Amino acid sequence: MKQELGTRVRSNLAIGCLIAACGLWACDDGAETNNVNNVNNVNNVNNVNNVNNVNNVNNVNNVNNVNNVNNVNNLNNHNGFCLPMPAPDGPVVTVGPAQAGDLRRIVAEAPEGTTIALQDGFYDLSGGDEAARLSFHTPGVALRGASGVREDVILDGAYVTGELVSIQASRVMVADLTLRRAYYHPIHVSGTPGNSIENVVIYNVVIEDPGEQAIKVNADGDGYADHSAVRCSRITLSDEGRGHIRNNCYTGGFDAHLARGWELSDNFISGFWCEAGLSEHAIHAWSNCRDTLVERNVIVDCARGIGFGLGETGASRPWEDDPYPGITYAGHLDGLIRANFIAASSAALDASDSGFDCGICLEQAHGTWVAHNTVAATITPFSAIEWRWDDTLVFLYNNLVTHNLRDRGGVSTREGNVEGFDAACFTDLAAGDLHLDGACVLAPVSEVPGSRAPQDIDGETPASRVAGADWP
Repeated sequence: MKQELGTRVRSNLAIGCLIAACGLWACDDGAETNNVNNVNNVNNVNNVNNVNNVNNVNNVNNVNNVNNVNNVNNLNNHNGFCLPMPAPDGPVVTVGPAQAGDLRRIVAEAPEGTTIALQDGFYDLSGGDEAARLSFHTPGVALRGASGVREDVILDGAYVTGELVSIQASRVMVADLTLRRAYYHPIHVSGTPGNSIENVVIYNVVIEDPGEQAIKVNADGDGYADHSAVRCSRITLSDEGRGHIRNNCYTGGFDAHLARGWELSDNFISGFWCEAGLSEHAIHAWSNCRDTLVERNVIVDCARGIGFGLGETGASRPWEDDPYPGITYAGHLDGLIRANFIAASSAALDASDSGFDCGICLEQAHGTWVAHNTVAATITPFSAIEWRWDDTLVFLYNNLVTHNLRDRGGVSTREGNVEGFDAACFTDLAAGDLHLDGACVLAPVSEVPGSRAPQDIDGETPASRVAGADWP
């Protein structure tokens, strides 16, 4: 029987949701797209706050400079989408591992526009939150590994410090480094009462073994965290780290509430499950999040892959435009999930209490598009893709799954999806490489309305497309 995860949240957090901005390949303001969700056009998500235009950390670490090279870049090497960051062109403060005890102060005192460049080495941040948490309250400050090799700059909380990086300011960047073993969240992004923030960039970061969610996005009262991005990062929970998870498997990769316009692209996420209890998702935007874009991610052996919404009711944010009058509750508004690989083959995951629950899970998701994703498993999920509750309104186009689509309520439009596909047809399912191996043939499918999925996971546009995220 499918288990439900309650809305357990530490009382001092007013959970938020990752910002989905218009992706490189997504931007399209054609009339057909606009007719779908008028105000909430996913393909023209937040023109004013477009990550490709706005994620400029004072021209110091402009992600847009990276994205101007035809594809975004993937230092995870699953699709060649991620390029190295350009060098800082503003003030730089260089810090070495011996200064780990001063790093909290250095971050707090950094003026707007500063890049804090961390030299290679191990930074002991196990002194607890009062001594070691890096709190960003000044806009436009960047924390980067100086060498660009993210595995060579390690910030470790040893499960003592609750949060390693706490962001409460706009235009903050964290890039090219490793964060591991926070008691709660390695990265926590939140507005403050009366002060919403935006344009936070998390780029080419490794996050290992969080005690709870790896990246948490919250609101604090009416202070929201919007229009931000997590790109080209690697987020994992190991067997050793799994032993530190508490509270009925209260963990996950990315977890956002009450947030608008987050983009999650070109990330690798794996291992989020427990022997007992049901983990949250590898990528989860809920509690009335809006306009989230999830594309070109590889998710391996997680109990739940991508989730929009959770539960029949929950917290809501006041939207001035009231995009869907008359619906009782939306766990997620609009948004786009496209060109992702989601794979599960772990015997240990299969033997756990919850097993492989769902690949893409939509609960009270209203206006959401799910297109050209591949969900493949050698173990049996409850559902490869599912949608649930009466206020759900989803559009499912050209998805390729080895198991089942499951209708659990709401309204769905479905075209071009393929169920029951042979798991042997993929290059390396266990590693999450769900490219077709060439021996299996799929019939061509039609383009997704509004050009919502113009390219596959590799950024390719062949003459004809097939179901799933790889178009051979």
